[in-house]
Amino acid sequence: MNDLNNRLFQTLNIIVDLFLLNLLWVIASLPLITFFPATAAMFGVVRKRILKKESEGIFKSFFKMFKENFKQSFIISILWSAFAVFLFFDYVYINPETSVFQLILYVVWVIGIVLFSTISIYIFPIMVHFDLSWKIVIRNAFFFSLMNPLITLILLIVGGIGGVLLYTYPASVFIIGTPFATIVYYLSQVTFNQALNIKKNEFE
Repeated sequence: MNDLNNRLFQTLNIIVDLFLLNLLWVIASLPLITFFPATAAMFGVVRKRILKKESEGIFKSFFKMFKENFKQSFIISILWSAFAVFLFFDYVYINPETSVFQLILYVVWVIGIVLFSTISIYIFPIMVHFDLSWKIVIRNAFFFSLMNPLITLILLIVGGIGGVLLYTYPASVFIIGTPFATIVYYLSQVTFNQALNIKKNEFE
């Protein structure tokens, strides 16, 4: 009975911690320009939990990760915002029904959207898992997205489901952030381990 109560308490404690982390992420993202640093901090805390390296409270750990990743994630946010705006205007002005040239541009745009999405979903896990410059983070996000197409596809589906939920039920932002980050980081970790095994085999 005591064992059951302990498990129940631990489960409730995890749920409360995830909710608090999600709430911190939402509040820290409110200025919008801090969305990337806040998301990096959330992924950083999730990583510590998954790897069982968490020795600090949620609040302390979140703001520590927010500070550590602020500069790098802010630089990437500027670049990513510029790419997003560029892709949006391409979508507005490209009309594939008018000419062959416009159709070619539309195909290029679709490829750009796919690459943008796949790279985006790996950025935060790589940022908090490895100690790399922002340029290498983006480069590695591209390579990891190609390394395991199945996991990348699953990540895109998870991201798509999250986007649909947010669009349909905006209030879900208060509960879906940390589950999404947990799934994305866990699956990304599988790809990281795969890359490390390949590298290890090369030296054997």
